[in-house]
Amino acid sequence: MESTYTIAYFQHNTPCVNILVTGVEGGELKSAERPLSMISLAARTAVDAAELRGLCYRRFKADMTLVGEHMPPKGARLACGELTLQILPEGKQCFPECILLQDALPCPLIDGVRFASVIQPGQLCCGDVLVGEGSA
Repeated sequence: MESTYTIAYFQHNTPCVNILVTGVEGGELKSAERPLSMISLAARTAVDAAELRGLCYRRFKADMTLVGEHMPPKGARLACGELTLQILPEGKQCFPECILLQDALPCPLIDGVRFASVIQPGQLCCGDVLVGEGSA
């Protein structure tokens, strides 16, 4: 089964973005080691609907939102046209002062966020599909 991930939308609600080695062109680079951030639509919806707000709910801004619940596995390579991304092994970090962590409550950002490095720059548009390289 092929692993595919469809682009739902981008942080600045533009129809397309250019992805450079340093992240989204014109975007704010949050970390040189993690130039691209993504969130699942399910996690984004859970964060937006939450009554009890985790510390990162306001702070975290994903460059792109992917359709669905499941995110690419850490270490996966994804491609779309010329663009190739590498999902990084590190995930979203929690802060000790977060009420969700303190009360041992679930946070949708833990499994619903991925960071990626850019192997080959390219353009992405809403509705484009990232395909896991080597998927069968």
